[in-house]
Amino acid sequence: MKRFVAERNVEFADCDSARIVFYPNFYVWFDRATERLFASVGLTYHALEQRYGVIGLPLLETGARYLRPCRHGQRIRLESWVDSWREKVFVVKHRIECEGELAVEGHETRAWAAAAAAPRAMRAVPIPESVPELFQ
Repeated sequence: MKRFVAERNVEFADCDSARIVFYPNFYVWFDRATERLFASVGLTYHALEQRYGVIGLPLLETGARYLRPCRHGQRIRLESWVDSWREKVFVVKHRIECEGELAVEGHETRAWAAAAAAPRAMRAVPIPESVPELFQ
């Protein structure tokens, strides 16, 4: 199964006044990791639109479970993968380790979305069978 892995140090700007990662930053990191995971198999957002007419991968549901804090100056490791595929949606799982210990587990349910009739509207469409194969 294809996985995206990134490591970084927690920076001061990532933290709240208690010097722990401000929780919305985990969701920013999840979103970036999903984009980079898809790019790693050749599916940048530009490529998605050009090849499949997909104008986005909108979020339908997100969540996270926090097991320990990550603090300013600590090293984190983020691992992301597509955990399941359905007809028009898929689930991305995220795992963040801080200083080698599991700190956060997250998930995103996203739609495979094409333009709809109304201006700036989207609708979920079937995911081509060839796409999940890229993540094997």
